[in-house]
Amino acid sequence: MKLKKYPVSQLQEGMVIGRGIYEEDMTVILSEGTVLDRQMISLLESRDVYFVHVRDDIAPVPPAHQVDDVKIALADVAAALGGSRAKSENALLPTLNIMPETSSLDKDASLAEFMREVADTVAVKPVIRRRAARSVVQTGIAPQKDSPLESAYVSQYKDLCLNLSMLYETTRTSGHIDKAAVEILAQQVLPLCSSAKAMTHIYNVGVKGDYSLHHSVRVAILAGLMGQWLKMMQRDRLRLVMAALLLDIGSTRIAPGFLKKVGGYTKEDRMLMQKHTRLGHALVMNSAFASDAQIAGAVLQHHERNDGSGYPDAVKKEQICDFARILAILDSYDAMTSRRSYAKRRSPFDVFSALSDEFVANHLDAAYGLPFIRHVCNSLNGNWVKLTNGETGKIVYIDESRLDALPIVQTMDGAFVDLNTLSSIRIESMLASEEMTH
Repeated sequence: MKLKKYPVSQLQEGMVIGRGIYEEDMTVILSEGTVLDRQMISLLESRDVYFVHVRDDIAPVPPAHQVDDVKIALADVAAALGGSRAKSENALLPTLNIMPETSSLDKDASLAEFMREVADTVAVKPVIRRRAARSVVQTGIAPQKDSPLESAYVSQYKDLCLNLSMLYETTRTSGHIDKAAVEILAQQVLPLCSSAKAMTHIYNVGVKGDYSLHHSVRVAILAGLMGQWLKMMQRDRLRLVMAALLLDIGSTRIAPGFLKKVGGYTKEDRMLMQKHTRLGHALVMNSAFASDAQIAGAVLQHHERNDGSGYPDAVKKEQICDFARILAILDSYDAMTSRRSYAKRRSPFDVFSALSDEFVANHLDAAYGLPFIRHVCNSLNGNWVKLTNGETGKIVYIDESRLDALPIVQTMDGAFVDLNTLSSIRIESMLASEEMTH
C-alpha cells in the first residue's frame, strides 16, 4: 500500500484515506479506507486537521455519501477522556484534565506570536502561513550550542543512582527489601521532578555504567512527574515513585553476569528475564510493603497489557492495578528513548507515535498515556536534536494544541524547519550534553 501525505486544502472528492484520522482523545474522525466527499473534507477543515495520508496506489473513486465512520469511538479511550474520574480500586487518582481544542485562529495566532518574538531576537520577521506546505519557515541567527545541564541537578541525579545501586546490592546479598531506605530514596527523587527542565535533564545526564540502574532512576523521576501531572496526593505520588524504584528489584535474584550480557536476548533469555516480575513480587510480599496492594501489584504487573497479551499472568485491564498501568507506559517510554547495547534510542516523537498505536490496540492505558504524551511533548522545547538529514538543530516551537504536532526546529544555519510540513526529514534522536560539542 502506497501512501501520500496531502494538506487538507489539496484533498479531492473520491480520494481514499490511507491512515485513520483521530481526535486527540483517539476518537475516530475518519477511518482507513474511507472515500472522501465534500462533506468529509469540510469536516477535516473544521477539526483543524492539516494533513491526511491518502492511498496513492488507488485512483480517486466516486465519493460515498455516507459518513458513518466519523462518529465511531474507541470506547475505552473515549470513556477515559470523557471528563469522568479515572476508576481506581482505592479512588486515588483525580479526574484527568485534558486541554480543550483551540480554534485554528487561536493556534495560528500563538504560532505567529512566537515567531514575532523570535524575529525580535534575531532581527528577522518570519512570515507564517500555517496551511502552506512549506518546510523552511524563515532564516535567522543560528542558535548557540549551550549545555542544558545544571550542575546541582547532575549531582543529585548521581547521588540517587549511587544510593539506588546500594539498595539493590543490599537486597541482592540479604534477600530483603529495606523499606526505610526505599522511602528515603523516594524523597530524593522528588526534587528531581520539581524543575520544569526535568525531562531535559534526565536525558542529558551521562549514562555511563549500568543501563538498568539509570533506567530505574529515570522511570522513578517520570513517576514523580506523572504523579504531579495527575494531581495525585503527595502520599500517593511518593507511593508511585517507590513502586517505580522497585519495578526491577526482582533482577537481584538473577545472576549478575546474565544481566550484563551484551547484545540482544534469545527467546530463552527473555523467558528468564520475564521471571523478574514474580521474583520481585515475592521480595515485596516478604517486606513491609506487602500490605500496599498498589506497590506490590505494580512490581508484579508492569508488563501486563490491557488486552491480556502481557506477562506474567496475561490478565486484562480490570485486573491490573492503577500503578502498574501507569508505570507500564513510563517503562516503555524510557526503554524506547534510551540508548542500549543492542538498540538505538528513538526520537520521543517516534515513541509518541508508537505509544499511540499501543493505546489504540488496547495494550497500554490511554487514560494515563495521553496526558503523559501531552506533558512530555510540551517539555521538549529548547532541546537539541539530530535530524535524519544529518543536521543539528534546536526545538523552538511545538503546537501544544494538538497531540500529534511535530516541532519547528532551528538548524545551525539559522533556518526554521517545520517538520509538520516536511515528511522527508524527521528527528532521529535527542542530543545528550556530551554530543553537543561534536
